[in-house]
Amino acid sequence: MALNPQKIITDITTLAAGRSVCLAYSGGVDSHVLLHLLATTHHPQLAQVRAVHINHGLNKAAAQWAQHCAEVANKLDIPFKNIDVDVQDIDELGMEAAARKARYQALSNELLPDEVLVTAQHQHDQAETLLLQLFRGAGPLGLSAMWQESQSHGMTIIRPLLDVSKHEIVHYAKLHQLDWIDDPSNQDTEINRNYLRQNLWPLLQERWPSLEKTIARSAAHCQETSLLLAQLAEQDRAQCQLQEDGHLSIAAVKQLPVERQRNLLRFMIETAGYELPSTAILQRIVEDVISAAEDKTPIVCWANVEVRRYRDDLYLQTSTHSEPPQAEVTFTGPAELVLSNGCTLKWQLTSGDGLKTSVLNGDIIMRYRQGGEKIRLRGHSQHKSLKQLFQEWSVPPWKRSIIPLFFVGTELVAVVGYGYAEHYAAETGEKGWLPYLTGDFRPDLD
Repeated sequence: MALNPQKIITDITTLAAGRSVCLAYSGGVDSHVLLHLLATTHHPQLAQVRAVHINHGLNKAAAQWAQHCAEVANKLDIPFKNIDVDVQDIDELGMEAAARKARYQALSNELLPDEVLVTAQHQHDQAETLLLQLFRGAGPLGLSAMWQESQSHGMTIIRPLLDVSKHEIVHYAKLHQLDWIDDPSNQDTEINRNYLRQNLWPLLQERWPSLEKTIARSAAHCQETSLLLAQLAEQDRAQCQLQEDGHLSIAAVKQLPVERQRNLLRFMIETAGYELPSTAILQRIVEDVISAAEDKTPIVCWANVEVRRYRDDLYLQTSTHSEPPQAEVTFTGPAELVLSNGCTLKWQLTSGDGLKTSVLNGDIIMRYRQGGEKIRLRGHSQHKSLKQLFQEWSVPPWKRSIIPLFFVGTELVAVVGYGYAEHYAAETGEKGWLPYLTGDFRPDLD
């Protein structure tokens, strides 16, 4: 069966939906065929097409490959850009994963706001991906392999060749006398994908000639299953999510069967953009966090992500800083301050809220909790300890040390985002200044 250019171009234009197209062009036969299709079809919805080559610098011929790609793009009248990257973390991630990380980071940085990335993975790549995920013990989401359209690294990625066999691609390339690059690293069987391709695949295909197509079909079935599981998780999240702050109610989560608990956790983690944990770590979240007593504050961490519990709330967040906050800062006026915990302190001019203007005319000391602080809040007749107030406000213990406190002399006058002392707060109708925090580690301010 011959490759169908019209279908491929139709798929691209449909998925791109009027956006510009950027092709990840390696110079290999797959991306060269896709580049040739994009350049010679002259579709009115593909007026804005360009190619980007990522030079990993891992092969002595890398510079020649980049030059070859530039010349091919120039002949096809396609705007071209070469990007040199520095591949890091090879010892930790392995060569293949480290190169992929550097490549997608560079592409994400390069892509324009209204532009989609088109890549040339094909049916055989899809079958290999499913098998590799199977060998890792993946579930339906992992066995879904690659999607024709997906969101990753802040990009929309389109893969129009997933239904096209390698044989069809090579046939098209030879028919049009294309000149492509053969990367010798593809023969390195120390890389898992190459080991599968060179050693195992020929044996499997000899026994099952249609294996490429049938495995790719299994990936499509797993994609349908993943969509259904995501819809179920969306329903469960709506039932379990606390409307006040968006966290999950542990009491509600515990009403779900454990399989749906894990499904909901995977969904929450994935939609938050975090790396999915292993099966063992996911089970620890269920057993050590969700099933913990209400007065406990357990934590499970992986890959700079943490899941915590406080009372009935389940928190999914970027790992909090372990370092103590910075030393005290003295300032005058509504000054914008960049804090050591990743937040920025900013101000909003208000009426009847925040601190009096007169307070900001003098020196204000900003520091963090040290213990023993007390404050008489506006509208209260008695001083209360900060510890007691944090408990009343349901502030999780790990967030209490990063909430900025304002002092005038030795007197606590404001707990940023929560309350102000009686004699320092703006009165009704009076101009006031409301401090607030932006950044990844801001407390949950109501």
